[in-house]
Formats: sequence, C-alpha cells, structure tokens
Amino acid sequence: MTVRVTGGDTAVEYRPAERRLVVERDGETLLDGRLDLDVGSETLPATGEATVDASDGTACAVHESAWETTVDLDAGDGHVDVRVSLRAPRDGAAVLGDLRPLADATAPTHGPRARRYRHGYQSWTPTATLPVGDRFPPEENEPQMRDLTAPRGASHGVTALLGEDRPLTLGFLDHSRFVSRFDVAHDEDGVRRVDAVCPGDETAVDGGERVVLPALRIDATRDPGDALDGLAAATAERMDARVPDDAPTGWCSWYHYFTDVTADDVRETVDALDDWDVPLDVVQLDDGYQTAFGDWRTLADGFDDVAALVEDVREAGHTPGLWLAPFYVQSDATLAADHPEWLVTDDGDPVDAGPRHGPMYALDTTHPEARAWLRETFETVVDEWGFDYLKLDFLYAAALPGDRYEDVTRAEAYRLGLRTVRDAVGPETFLLGCGALQGQSVGLVDAMRVGPDTAPHWRADPASQPAHENAVRNVLNRQWTHRWLWLADPDYQLVRETTDLSLAERRSFAAVVALLGGSNVVSDRMADVGDDGRELVERSLPPVGRGRVLGVGDRELPTRVVTERPADGALAVAAFNWADDARTLRVDPAEHGLGNAHVWDAFERAYRGTGPVEREVAAHGCLLVHLTPARDRPQLIGTDHLAGLAAQVTEVGWDDGTLSVTLDASRPQTAVVTAPSGRSREDGRPVTDVVLDPGENALTFDDS
Repeated sequence: MTVRVTGGDTAVEYRPAERRLVVERDGETLLDGRLDLDVGSETLPATGEATVDASDGTACAVHESAWETTVDLDAGDGHVDVRVSLRAPRDGAAVLGDLRPLADATAPTHGPRARRYRHGYQSWTPTATLPVGDRFPPEENEPQMRDLTAPRGASHGVTALLGEDRPLTLGFLDHSRFVSRFDVAHDEDGVRRVDAVCPGDETAVDGGERVVLPALRIDATRDPGDALDGLAAATAERMDARVPDDAPTGWCSWYHYFTDVTADDVRETVDALDDWDVPLDVVQLDDGYQTAFGDWRTLADGFDDVAALVEDVREAGHTPGLWLAPFYVQSDATLAADHPEWLVTDDGDPVDAGPRHGPMYALDTTHPEARAWLRETFETVVDEWGFDYLKLDFLYAAALPGDRYEDVTRAEAYRLGLRTVRDAVGPETFLLGCGALQGQSVGLVDAMRVGPDTAPHWRADPASQPAHENAVRNVLNRQWTHRWLWLADPDYQLVRETTDLSLAERRSFAAVVALLGGSNVVSDRMADVGDDGRELVERSLPPVGRGRVLGVGDRELPTRVVTERPADGALAVAAFNWADDARTLRVDPAEHGLGNAHVWDAFERAYRGTGPVEREVAAHGCLLVHLTPARDRPQLIGTDHLAGLAAQVTEVGWDDGTLSVTLDASRPQTAVVTAPSGRSREDGRPVTDVVLDPGENALTFDDS
C-alpha cells in the first residue's frame, strides 16, 4: 500500500514495498529515490512489508522487523516533512553508517538548463547557485574548507534544484546529531542523482536504542528564497536559536595590525573613535595577543595586563571584545606538547586541521580534561579579564573526522565543545562563530560569520579565500539565516583609501552591510580613514532589521537587495553591477509594487523624479535608491542613512500642514523631504534637507 500527502503544490509519496520516496508537483515527478539506512552489515528497511496509517495531511508506514523502521509524512504550508526513525533490536547493537532518507534519487525534470543551490560546509565555503555542470574550483586547504567525509561540492544542510518553473528546495530541520548534507551528482546534461545524507560516523547504537533522523523538508511550492526562510524558521524553533535584538557595531584590529597588534594600538584606536564620535560599540582585539594557538592565556609581548586594557576600553564607553580559536591547536603550542591525548587523532597521530602557523591540530572536545581546560580558559577570559564579546574562529576543527575520547558523531563533538564554551561564559556573553559549521552552531552562538574574510582587494581564487567578492557572494546567498538562526556577520568594512578597493567597491559593500542588517564592524587604523571613508561608515549606521535578497536561486551573485520601511511603505533598493566593466542599471518602482514613487539616488544625493531611474554604474558598483510612494503633499523621500532608516523611522503621519516623523535612534539623523520651497533638482521639484531628532518630529509646511 502507498501513502501520500500533499502540502501546497508539493506531493510526497512513500511506497513501502519498494522502499521508495517520490516527490511530485502537478503530477510531474521531480525526485524518485529509495530509503536507504546503512546500519552495521544491514541496509534498512530490511523488509518491504509495512503497516500503514493515514489521516488528513499525515501518513505513517512502519516496517516491523528486527530493526523497526518508521517513515512519517507530515504536510505543511507548501511543503512536506519526511521523518524517519529506526529502533535497534533489544539484543542487538551495531554502528551507524550513512543514513539516507532519500538515496539514488533521479531528477527527471532538471536537465541541461537547470541550476542548483549549493550551501557550503562552514562559514568560508562558497555558497551560491550555479548552472548544472559548473563547480567552484578545488580548495587549496581542504581540511579547513570542506567536509573531508563528503564528495567535493556537497551541499550541507540545505539545497535547491531549479528548472523552468520547477523550484525544489530540500533541507534538514535539525543539526544536533549529524553533519547532514545533499550529494547532487550533475553534469552539463542535468542532475543525475540526489542523495540526502545523515552520516552516522560509525558511532555505536545500543540494543533497543531509537535513532531519530532530523526531519527532511521538501518544498516544491515556493521559490528558494521563501522556502529557505521557512526552513530557517522551522530550524530555529527546533534548535532554540539565539537571536539578539541588536546587531553589533564596532572595530576590530585584524585588517590593519594583523598579528603585530599591541595594547597601545588598541588604546590609540579607542581615543580615535572617541574623537570621531561615531556610534561603534565593540572594540575587538584579534589574533596577536597570545603566544600560540592553544596557549590563549600566555600573553605575547605588548600585552602585560589584559584586564587593565579591558577596563580602559570599558571606561571609554565601549564593549571589550576578544578573538580566540579554541578548537584549533598549533603543533608547537605548549598545549599540544603537554597534552597530545587531548587531540583528535588518526591511528595515533594528530589529524591535520589545515595549516596556519605551521601544522595545526584539532582539540578533542569530548575529552573531559580538554573540556575542563576550555572552561578554565573561558572563565579567565570573561570573569578575570572582563571580555563581554567573543569571536570564536576556526571552529570547524572540532568536527574533523578522527578518533575521539567519546564515541559520538562529529556534530555531537562539535556541539559539545561549543556548549562547554557557552556554559563557561554564561548566557549574557555575546558569541560570534567563524570558520564554523553552520546548522550545527544554531542555539549556541549569537552571531555567525556567513562568508569568507573581506580583504584589501576585490577578488581572489579559490572562492573561499579572503576577498570582498567572495564575502559578498556568501552574504547574499545566506541572508535567509539572518534573524532566524542568528545575527549574520558579513565581516568587516575596510574604508581606508590605501587598499586596492575602488570607491565603487567600498560603497557596494557598505550598501550590503547597511541594507541587510547584520553586524557592522570596521577594521582600519583610524588615522588612515579619510572623510569619504568616515562618511561611508556613518551612513551605514545604525543597523536596520532584515533586508531581503531578491533572486536567490537565479544566479551566482544576486544583483538586488531591498529593505522596507514599514512606517510609510518606503523601500531602499540596491541594484548591483558585479561585472568587471561599467554597466547601465535601472530601477523601476513598479517592479517593486510601488507604482508612482519618489526616487532619491542615495550615493549621488540627487532627486530623480517619480518614475524609473537608470544611470551608468562602475564595475562592482551599486545604484542605491530610496523609493517612497508618491502623495500630493510633503513627504520623507530619502535619508543620509543608506538603508533609509528602515528600522529607525517608526511612524510617519500628515495632519493639517504638519509632517510628523518619529525616530527611534540615539542620535539625530539627516533626511530629505519634498517641500513647497527648497533646493531644486532635475525635474524642478523642490526638496530640502531636514534633521530628525530622536523622538517625534513635527515638520510644518505652509501653503505658499
């Protein structure tokens, strides 16, 4: 007997006798594969016989054998969730191999014109939509950048297949136990095979133990952007995601001082920030204060008293922040020499965690003594030194394959390490993950680096390497995680003019940061930042809530970002030219549902009338406009703030000649309004600048 449920346009059918799972839309087969669970020497389900039950929107099939296997189908709003579990016989035990709720699935509708969304393994791994047959170049540092147990190009946690009007998004909804992935075999002729995999990592199952796979969500109804939002919301609920109200702002030492930083450099920066009087909160000390990765409490020259430095930062009104890489161990560190038993090994030798300062190893986060060391380290950092904000880097090391003290999956080892850190620092300390497995970090970090490092240049190969283009690619394609799973961290703005970045490139990154609403941190020596750079930072602050990236699934680098101001229906729209030469870009308010709308060119500070606007934009540049539905009265039509003060303007009203604007911000903000008198722009319509103060502003206009 076959069981079938439908959610929206998504239909999923399970055929117990054949152990097959079939996904359809409008009667057309999108995927057709097997249920295939490798346990010891067996492949489950062991029998095609099953007891089935179905009711409105749900169905269940139970294969009753020595290893009981259960398949549940649950229809939702536009999707179907597939839940698979198995129970070991009471007198039996085995090890878990690859558990695949969908195996060797064909995808007959995704041929040579199809595309696939590939989600990277960790923060820096490339994430984007590519045509079938296309792949990112191989990684140079494989232990860092990819899952060594998976095929190259695997998509971790989620994936999407896209054809003509046939979107299909797949994702696991919990990542606590498995480093789940999707293996998509494809070439220029299309998608050949899809496997949804929960690797058991050869961990043992006791007699009578029940193993529950995370729900596999299948969405053939919505486009990938909306489907990924739904996946993120469901994952956030299951994994108790931490999402602070306010995105961090601040300064970091790394991209100017690198490992040569000293305490005096930090104090100089604090003084410069105070002279500038820009609302940047966190002052984060990066790599360079410690003698080696692993010896975090042994200080390098230039750092005699970290607690005193922290107190100076705090007294200046900033939040003190510190960078650490707690699971990444230098081979010549004292930790590695004194405690080789604390390292992940392979046949007795430490596993290669990817080079940095010579060979690097991975901390075994399951070893009780290593966890005690982690607790002591972080209690020192938070309780004795006084840091409130911690950036945790190179976290992937805790999930490398190898031998550990405890028999747990790689995901469980990774989360055990992060949980140890979280418990040591408490719930109030802000944790930013970096170089981190993505889904496996949910609920333990407050913010997540979602892309590679930025750098003083635009492009670098391979796509995981530090470069602004590489950072932007991931930031745009992972925006769906922001304010669902964590606060997204796009990495740092570099606004000094001494880099190889053009003004257009610096503006584009500032627009990405400002409109998307993630962390906003700069990493320049303040003395090197000129007026243009300072203005760019000022105009990207304060952070807004959550911008939308349009066209995820259409191309490798989406070209449009939109942030809405709910108070009056205005939009900030950034159209990007990612080409290597100048192009003419066009923004039409009608394409964004506004019809007749005022258009303010934010970077040019020019009023462009009430229709479509187009102009030439430099290579890697941005046309950023503020669109406001036009009315026959004075209106707020633009702001110095790049994102249009989308979260800060909370109410806009008009009554008897008075335009009222309520501003929820700590500082005054400059805006532009249409007015009966004022500056004249190209079409002759008068506009004027106004300064909005925190609270309610009443702008009065006469009839002349």
